[in-house]
Amino acid sequence: MLTMRVTFLQALAVLLFVLLPGAVTAQAGFGGVGIDGAPWANGQIVVRQLVAGGPAAQAGIRVGDIITHIDGKPTAGTDFRTVVERRLRGKPGTTVVLKVHHPGEKGVQTFTLVRRELVPPAK
Repeated sequence: MLTMRVTFLQALAVLLFVLLPGAVTAQAGFGGVGIDGAPWANGQIVVRQLVAGGPAAQAGIRVGDIITHIDGKPTAGTDFRTVVERRLRGKPGTTVVLKVHHPGEKGVQTFTLVRRELVPPAK
């Protein structure tokens, strides 16, 4: 079994990267499924937090789940930043297909999610 150690600063950096990319401000949003993820050592993504009421949470994805594939492409061996920017995010209204492993369960589940505009919380 793989063990993941993520420091507070690493988790914070991932959260900021996912929620506040370059040009996104508190007034602007982006298309996503409402997942805050962190990279495993092998490139797969572990779900660290979900946006309440977001597409992923509504579909049944849970904190601790492992995203193994995005749109049929494995996440293992990939660059986390590239995966988030180019495969998880996208134009609101477009679909993304995730294969997700729930720890403690056999196999993976497939989720087809529709990206929504996500606005980072105002400070």
